[in-house]
Amino acid sequence: MRPLRRKIPAGLRFHFARNALAYQIIGISAGLVVAIGAVAAVVWYQMLQPQRDAAGTSPYARAGLLEFTDPAELSPLQQRQALNRILDNAIAAHGGHFFVDRLLTVQKTGTLTQNDRELHLHYAFKRPDRVRYRLEYDDRGSRFGFDGARAWRQMFAGGRLGPAQPLEEDDASGLVLTSELAVPAVLFFEEAQYMSLAGIEEVEGYSCFVVDYTGPLRASQRFYIDRDSFVLRQRTRQARLRGEDSTLVEVIFSDFRSIDGVEFPFRETVLFDGEVQTVFEIGEYSINPGILDEYFEMPGES
Repeated sequence: MRPLRRKIPAGLRFHFARNALAYQIIGISAGLVVAIGAVAAVVWYQMLQPQRDAAGTSPYARAGLLEFTDPAELSPLQQRQALNRILDNAIAAHGGHFFVDRLLTVQKTGTLTQNDRELHLHYAFKRPDRVRYRLEYDDRGSRFGFDGARAWRQMFAGGRLGPAQPLEEDDASGLVLTSELAVPAVLFFEEAQYMSLAGIEEVEGYSCFVVDYTGPLRASQRFYIDRDSFVLRQRTRQARLRGEDSTLVEVIFSDFRSIDGVEFPFRETVLFDGEVQTVFEIGEYSINPGILDEYFEMPGES
Protein backbone atom coordinates (compact mmCIF):
# COMPACT_ATOMS: atom_id res chain seq x y z
CA MET A 1 0.00 0.00 0.00
CA ARG A 2 2.91 2.36 0.82
CA PRO A 3 4.40 2.26 -2.68
CA LEU A 4 0.97 3.19 -4.13
CA ARG A 5 0.57 6.11 -1.74
CA ARG A 6 4.01 7.41 -2.72
CA LYS A 7 2.80 7.67 -6.33
CA ILE A 8 -0.03 10.03 -5.31
CA PRO A 9 1.19 13.60 -4.99
CA ALA A 10 1.19 14.91 -1.45
CA GLY A 11 -1.04 17.85 -2.43
CA LEU A 12 -3.67 15.56 -3.89
CA ARG A 13 -3.60 13.30 -0.80
CA PHE A 14 -4.14 16.37 1.35
CA HIS A 15 -7.06 17.47 -0.86
CA PHE A 16 -8.84 14.09 -0.53
CA ALA A 17 -8.27 14.00 3.21
CA ARG A 18 -9.54 17.51 3.73
CA ASN A 19 -12.68 16.97 1.57
CA ALA A 20 -13.53 13.37 2.52
CA LEU A 21 -17.04 14.27 3.76
CA ALA A 22 -17.89 16.07 0.54
CA TYR A 23 -16.83 13.09 -1.58
CA GLN A 24 -18.86 10.75 0.65
CA ILE A 25 -21.94 12.93 0.13
CA ILE A 26 -21.35 12.93 -3.63
CA GLY A 27 -21.03 9.13 -3.62
CA ILE A 28 -24.25 8.66 -1.61
CA SER A 29 -26.14 11.11 -3.86
CA ALA A 30 -24.99 9.29 -6.98
CA GLY A 31 -26.18 5.99 -5.49
CA LEU A 32 -29.61 7.48 -4.71
CA VAL A 33 -29.93 8.81 -8.25
CA VAL A 34 -29.20 5.36 -9.67
CA ALA A 35 -31.69 3.70 -7.28
CA ILE A 36 -34.46 6.22 -8.05
CA GLY A 37 -33.84 5.78 -11.77
CA ALA A 38 -34.19 2.02 -11.46
CA VAL A 39 -37.50 2.35 -9.56
CA ALA A 40 -38.81 4.84 -12.13
CA ALA A 41 -37.93 2.45 -14.96
CA VAL A 42 -39.86 -0.38 -13.27
CA VAL A 43 -42.91 1.87 -12.69
CA TRP A 44 -42.83 3.10 -16.29
CA TYR A 45 -42.66 -0.48 -17.56
CA GLN A 46 -45.68 -1.49 -15.48
CA MET A 47 -47.70 1.55 -16.65
CA LEU A 48 -47.15 0.63 -20.29
CA GLN A 49 -48.00 -3.05 -19.78
CA PRO A 50 -51.75 -2.73 -20.64
CA GLN A 51 -50.94 -0.95 -23.91
CA ARG A 52 -48.42 -3.63 -24.85
CA ASP A 53 -50.93 -6.36 -24.03
CA ALA A 54 -53.71 -4.74 -26.09
CA ALA A 55 -51.32 -4.32 -29.00
CA GLY A 56 -50.48 -8.00 -28.88
CA THR A 57 -46.81 -7.44 -28.07
CA SER A 58 -47.01 -9.42 -24.85
CA PRO A 59 -48.28 -13.00 -24.44
CA TYR A 60 -49.74 -12.16 -21.03
CA ALA A 61 -53.07 -11.09 -22.46
CA ARG A 62 -53.60 -14.49 -24.08
CA ALA A 63 -51.76 -16.77 -21.71
CA GLY A 64 -51.31 -17.39 -18.02
CA LEU A 65 -53.77 -15.58 -15.80
CA LEU A 66 -56.31 -14.83 -18.56
CA GLU A 67 -56.40 -18.39 -19.90
CA PHE A 68 -59.18 -19.64 -17.62
CA THR A 69 -62.54 -21.16 -18.49
CA ASP A 70 -64.29 -20.42 -15.19
CA PRO A 71 -63.49 -17.68 -12.63
CA ALA A 72 -63.98 -20.34 -9.93
CA GLU A 73 -60.65 -21.78 -11.08
CA LEU A 74 -58.95 -18.66 -9.73
CA SER A 75 -58.35 -17.51 -6.19
CA PRO A 76 -60.02 -14.24 -5.11
CA LEU A 77 -56.70 -12.44 -5.58
CA GLN A 78 -56.23 -13.94 -9.05
CA GLN A 79 -59.79 -12.96 -9.99
CA ARG A 80 -59.10 -9.36 -9.04
CA GLN A 81 -55.80 -9.39 -10.93
CA ALA A 82 -57.46 -10.90 -14.00
CA LEU A 83 -60.32 -8.38 -13.83
CA ASN A 84 -57.92 -5.44 -13.60
CA ARG A 85 -55.99 -6.82 -16.58
CA ILE A 86 -59.19 -7.24 -18.62
CA LEU A 87 -60.41 -3.71 -17.85
CA ASP A 88 -56.99 -2.17 -18.58
CA ASN A 89 -56.89 -3.95 -21.94
CA ALA A 90 -60.50 -2.93 -22.69
CA ILE A 91 -59.66 0.72 -22.00
CA ALA A 92 -56.58 0.43 -24.22
CA ALA A 93 -58.70 -1.15 -26.99
CA HIS A 94 -61.13 1.79 -26.76
CA GLY A 95 -58.45 4.46 -27.10
CA GLY A 96 -56.63 4.32 -23.76
CA HIS A 97 -56.96 6.42 -20.62
CA PHE A 98 -55.90 9.54 -22.53
CA PHE A 99 -58.90 9.18 -24.87
CA VAL A 100 -61.38 8.16 -22.15
CA ASP A 101 -60.42 11.02 -19.82
CA ARG A 102 -61.07 13.51 -22.62
CA LEU A 103 -64.26 11.90 -23.91
CA LEU A 104 -66.84 14.60 -23.21
CA THR A 105 -69.39 14.38 -26.02
CA VAL A 106 -70.37 11.90 -28.74
CA GLN A 107 -72.70 12.27 -31.71
CA LYS A 108 -73.73 9.51 -34.11
CA THR A 109 -76.21 9.44 -36.95
CA GLY A 110 -77.63 6.66 -39.08
CA THR A 111 -80.65 4.52 -39.87
CA LEU A 112 -82.77 2.84 -37.20
CA THR A 113 -84.93 -0.10 -38.31
CA GLN A 114 -87.95 -0.83 -36.12
CA ASN A 115 -90.93 -3.01 -37.07
CA ASP A 116 -89.73 -3.09 -40.70
CA ARG A 117 -89.78 0.72 -40.79
CA GLU A 118 -86.60 2.75 -41.36
CA LEU A 119 -86.08 6.00 -39.48
CA HIS A 120 -83.25 8.52 -39.45
CA LEU A 121 -81.69 8.70 -35.98
CA HIS A 122 -79.44 11.41 -34.59
CA TYR A 123 -77.95 10.65 -31.15
CA ALA A 124 -76.03 13.00 -28.85
CA PHE A 125 -74.38 12.25 -25.49
CA LYS A 126 -72.61 14.55 -23.05
CA ARG A 127 -70.77 13.41 -19.98
CA PRO A 128 -71.78 12.37 -17.42
CA ASP A 129 -75.28 11.24 -18.53
CA ARG A 130 -77.01 13.82 -20.75
CA VAL A 131 -78.66 12.27 -23.82
CA ARG A 132 -80.77 13.47 -26.75
CA TYR A 133 -82.27 11.58 -29.71
CA ARG A 134 -84.05 12.80 -32.85
CA LEU A 135 -86.06 10.23 -34.83
CA GLU A 136 -87.39 11.22 -38.26
CA TYR A 137 -89.51 9.47 -40.90
CA ASP A 138 -91.09 11.22 -43.86
CA ASP A 139 -92.00 14.69 -42.57
CA ARG A 140 -92.67 13.68 -38.98
CA GLY A 141 -90.88 12.28 -35.97
CA SER A 142 -90.03 12.86 -32.35
CA ARG A 143 -87.34 14.23 -30.08
CA PHE A 144 -86.27 12.68 -26.79
CA GLY A 145 -83.99 14.22 -24.21
CA PHE A 146 -82.53 13.64 -20.76
CA ASP A 147 -80.78 16.53 -19.01
CA GLY A 148 -79.37 14.49 -16.14
CA ALA A 149 -82.51 14.83 -14.02
CA ARG A 150 -85.60 14.75 -16.25
CA ALA A 151 -86.54 12.92 -19.44
CA TRP A 152 -88.86 14.50 -22.02
CA ARG A 153 -90.41 13.88 -25.43
CA GLN A 154 -91.56 16.24 -28.20
CA MET A 155 -93.43 15.25 -31.36
CA PHE A 156 -93.26 17.10 -34.68
CA ALA A 157 -95.04 16.80 -38.04
CA GLY A 158 -95.23 18.89 -41.19
CA GLY A 159 -92.57 21.24 -39.88
CA ARG A 160 -94.52 22.02 -36.71
CA LEU A 161 -93.41 21.11 -33.18
CA GLY A 162 -95.83 20.00 -30.50
CA PRO A 163 -95.36 20.77 -26.80
CA ALA A 164 -92.59 18.90 -24.96
CA GLN A 165 -93.84 16.51 -22.30
CA PRO A 166 -91.94 14.99 -19.34
CA LEU A 167 -91.64 11.21 -19.35
CA GLU A 168 -92.29 8.84 -16.48
CA GLU A 169 -89.30 6.82 -15.36
CA ASP A 170 -90.78 3.48 -16.43
CA ASP A 171 -92.03 4.70 -19.82
CA ALA A 172 -90.54 2.69 -22.67
CA SER A 173 -89.08 5.76 -24.34
CA GLY A 174 -87.85 7.08 -21.01
CA LEU A 175 -86.11 3.76 -20.45
CA VAL A 176 -84.03 4.20 -23.60
CA LEU A 177 -83.04 7.68 -22.51
CA THR A 178 -82.46 7.33 -18.80
CA SER A 179 -80.96 3.84 -18.73
CA GLU A 180 -77.21 3.60 -18.45
CA LEU A 181 -77.22 1.85 -21.82
CA ALA A 182 -76.94 5.35 -23.27
CA VAL A 183 -73.66 6.05 -21.45
CA PRO A 184 -70.54 4.88 -23.36
CA ALA A 185 -69.48 1.61 -21.75
CA VAL A 186 -65.80 2.54 -21.61
CA LEU A 187 -66.65 5.07 -18.87
CA PHE A 188 -67.63 2.14 -16.64
CA PHE A 189 -64.32 0.35 -17.13
CA GLU A 190 -62.47 2.92 -15.00
CA GLU A 191 -64.67 2.04 -12.01
CA ALA A 192 -62.95 -1.29 -11.33
CA GLN A 193 -63.88 -1.21 -7.64
CA TYR A 194 -67.52 -1.78 -8.62
CA MET A 195 -66.82 -4.51 -11.18
CA SER A 196 -66.63 -8.29 -10.74
CA LEU A 197 -65.70 -11.19 -13.01
CA ALA A 198 -68.76 -13.33 -13.79
CA GLY A 199 -67.54 -15.88 -16.34
CA ILE A 200 -66.92 -16.53 -20.02
CA GLU A 201 -69.66 -16.68 -22.69
CA GLU A 202 -69.98 -16.41 -26.45
CA VAL A 203 -71.58 -13.48 -28.25
CA GLU A 204 -72.26 -14.14 -31.94
CA GLY A 205 -69.38 -16.62 -32.04
CA TYR A 206 -66.89 -14.45 -30.11
CA SER A 207 -65.58 -15.72 -26.78
CA CYS A 208 -66.03 -12.96 -24.19
CA PHE A 209 -65.12 -12.19 -20.61
CA VAL A 210 -68.32 -11.43 -18.68
CA VAL A 211 -67.99 -8.56 -16.22
CA ASP A 212 -70.71 -7.26 -13.88
CA TYR A 213 -71.06 -3.68 -12.67
CA THR A 214 -72.86 -2.92 -9.39
CA GLY A 215 -72.16 0.63 -8.30
CA PRO A 216 -73.86 3.35 -6.25
CA LEU A 217 -74.26 5.91 -9.05
CA ARG A 218 -75.22 3.87 -12.13
CA ALA A 219 -77.65 1.09 -12.92
CA SER A 220 -76.32 -2.46 -12.54
CA GLN A 221 -75.20 -3.91 -15.87
CA ARG A 222 -73.32 -6.77 -17.47
CA PHE A 223 -70.57 -6.32 -20.07
CA TYR A 224 -69.22 -8.87 -22.54
CA ILE A 225 -65.61 -8.05 -23.51
CA ASP A 226 -63.98 -9.87 -26.44
CA ARG A 227 -61.18 -12.14 -25.18
CA ASP A 228 -59.03 -11.47 -28.23
CA SER A 229 -59.56 -7.82 -29.19
CA PHE A 230 -61.01 -6.58 -25.85
CA VAL A 231 -63.71 -4.56 -27.63
CA LEU A 232 -67.20 -4.59 -26.11
CA ARG A 233 -69.47 -7.12 -27.86
CA GLN A 234 -72.60 -6.82 -25.69
CA ARG A 235 -74.07 -5.13 -22.63
CA THR A 236 -77.25 -6.01 -20.75
CA ARG A 237 -79.39 -4.80 -17.88
CA GLN A 238 -82.76 -5.49 -16.29
CA ALA A 239 -85.36 -2.72 -16.70
CA ARG A 240 -89.08 -2.08 -16.43
CA LEU A 241 -91.13 -1.24 -19.52
CA ARG A 242 -94.33 0.74 -18.95
CA GLY A 243 -94.86 -0.79 -15.53
CA GLU A 244 -94.52 -4.37 -16.75
CA ASP A 245 -92.36 -7.02 -15.09
CA SER A 246 -88.60 -6.66 -15.35
CA THR A 247 -87.32 -7.04 -18.92
CA LEU A 248 -83.85 -8.07 -20.01
CA VAL A 249 -82.55 -5.34 -22.33
CA GLU A 250 -79.55 -6.33 -24.47
CA VAL A 251 -77.42 -4.30 -26.87
CA ILE A 252 -75.14 -6.24 -29.25
CA PHE A 253 -72.31 -4.33 -30.95
CA SER A 254 -70.89 -5.38 -34.32
CA ASP A 255 -69.38 -4.13 -37.60
CA PHE A 256 -66.36 -2.57 -35.89
CA ARG A 257 -64.35 -0.03 -37.86
CA SER A 258 -61.28 2.01 -36.96
CA ILE A 259 -61.55 5.79 -36.50
CA ASP A 260 -58.20 7.44 -35.74
CA GLY A 261 -56.93 4.13 -34.41
CA VAL A 262 -59.94 3.48 -32.13
CA GLU A 263 -62.44 0.69 -32.89
CA PHE A 264 -66.09 1.80 -33.03
CA PRO A 265 -69.16 -0.40 -33.65
CA PHE A 266 -71.26 0.68 -36.63
CA ARG A 267 -74.20 -1.60 -35.81
CA GLU A 268 -76.14 -1.73 -32.52
CA THR A 269 -78.88 -4.34 -32.13
CA VAL A 270 -81.32 -3.91 -29.21
CA LEU A 271 -83.26 -6.91 -27.86
CA PHE A 272 -86.01 -7.15 -25.23
CA ASP A 273 -86.08 -10.60 -23.57
CA GLY A 274 -84.23 -12.06 -26.54
CA GLU A 275 -86.41 -10.52 -29.27
CA VAL A 276 -84.91 -7.96 -31.64
CA GLN A 277 -86.57 -4.54 -31.26
CA THR A 278 -84.33 -2.18 -33.22
CA VAL A 279 -81.19 -2.23 -35.36
CA PHE A 280 -79.17 0.97 -35.56
CA GLU A 281 -76.89 1.18 -38.60
CA ILE A 282 -74.51 4.03 -37.81
CA GLY A 283 -73.29 6.11 -40.72
CA GLU A 284 -71.14 8.69 -38.93
CA TYR A 285 -69.51 9.38 -35.55
CA SER A 286 -68.42 12.73 -34.19
CA ILE A 287 -66.22 12.72 -31.08
CA ASN A 288 -66.15 15.72 -28.73
CA PRO A 289 -68.24 18.17 -30.77
CA GLY A 290 -69.15 21.30 -28.84
CA ILE A 291 -72.61 20.79 -27.28
CA LEU A 292 -74.13 23.14 -24.68
CA ASP A 293 -75.96 21.73 -21.66
CA GLU A 294 -79.10 23.59 -22.76
CA TYR A 295 -79.37 21.32 -25.79
CA PHE A 296 -80.52 18.48 -23.51
CA GLU A 297 -83.06 20.47 -21.49
CA MET A 298 -86.79 20.16 -22.14
CA PRO A 299 -87.87 22.96 -24.54
CA GLY A 300 -90.94 25.12 -24.03
CA GLU A 301 -94.02 25.03 -26.26
CA SER A 302 -93.52 26.32 -29.78
